[in-house]
Amino acid sequence: MTELTPAAVSRARVLTVPNLLTLLRLLMVPFFVNASIRGLFTMAFILFVTAALTDVIDGTVARLFNQRSRLGAMLDPAADKAMMICGFVVYTFHPGVAHRLPEWLSLVVFARDGLIILFACLLYTRIRITRFPPSYAGKISTLVQAVTLACVIAVNSFLPGLSKVAEALFLVALVATLGSGLDYLRRTAVMLEAGGPGSSVTG
Repeated sequence: MTELTPAAVSRARVLTVPNLLTLLRLLMVPFFVNASIRGLFTMAFILFVTAALTDVIDGTVARLFNQRSRLGAMLDPAADKAMMICGFVVYTFHPGVAHRLPEWLSLVVFARDGLIILFACLLYTRIRITRFPPSYAGKISTLVQAVTLACVIAVNSFLPGLSKVAEALFLVALVATLGSGLDYLRRTAVMLEAGGPGSSVTG
């Protein structure tokens, strides 16, 4: 039986199904933006929903078959955030979009993301915390934001009757985003008070 070389083992760890799905999701972002800008909202909706499904699938496969990797841990949130940021920018500011996300909601979402980056940098520089995974409040906030964006895309495409639902979701997304921001602030304060070099946090 042929023994795998270290290089082959390394490639096998990188070229996993979850990582390939994450790369596919990342590659969908420019096509999603292009479709949205060109007014191909049905195509944009399909790409957005497909990306969301690949996110669920790659996470499930990684857990079931123990295919987690350092590359996946970096690429997965990057792919998710790239799709969400691009979506919020296009569906808030592009003049070709008839039914848009409100500017106040997008500004709150971007401000929260900026604060999370600031918190992570603060924790690393002060007490060398190297892991700052999303909290449950953060996951709920991201889910609500994704549903809100998907609803707005659908309103622009094939379900204009959902406009009232979208307006309600704007408020839900605002509350969820502010709540998660306060939760991250609380967690940061707790870790700065109790943490130490090499610490990490989950939950």
